[in-house]
Amino acid sequence: MKPDYKYQEKLVREWNEKHPVGTPVIVRKDDQTEIRTVTTHEATMLGGHTAVAWLKDISGCYSLDRVRAVVEQGKGSE
Repeated sequence: MKPDYKYQEKLVREWNEKHPVGTPVIVRKDDQTEIRTVTTHEATMLGGHTAVAWLKDISGCYSLDRVRAVVEQGKGSE
């Protein structure tokens, strides 16, 4: 199945609009474990076909479908 370029491009655009560099995230790794880290760069298209996030202390990048932003509890309530 061929990736949908326009859909992937939309994912990149929407991610970057909502999540600045430095956003805390949780990443689902290949072995299904999850780790917490932060973004180090804006999301981009990898190879013209996959929306990806670039992450601290992780070599390479991960598909945006495996990355979710962390909602900080109590933020703004102090």
